[in-house]
Amino acid sequence: MPRELFPSSFVCDCGHQSDFSEGTVNELKHMSRSKEVRLGDGCAPAQHIIVFRGGTMIDIRCPLRKPGITTRKNRRRS
Repeated sequence: MPRELFPSSFVCDCGHQSDFSEGTVNELKHMSRSKEVRLGDGCAPAQHIIVFRGGTMIDIRCPLRKPGITTRKNRRRS
């Protein structure tokens, strides 16, 4: 399961770690209270996208993971 490392780093199931500015992550969490917001790490061939909803990180979209597979958190909300 993808997880958030305090305060602004995220680790995917595949082992990839994305690091961002703490201010950027706080701003996106605030914006995600009203709509879903995505943040890409910028590594073009293996770009991981962190998805925020409701003020928290709900998923990391990994290019190595098949598109049909969802995390346990996403299955609960569907």
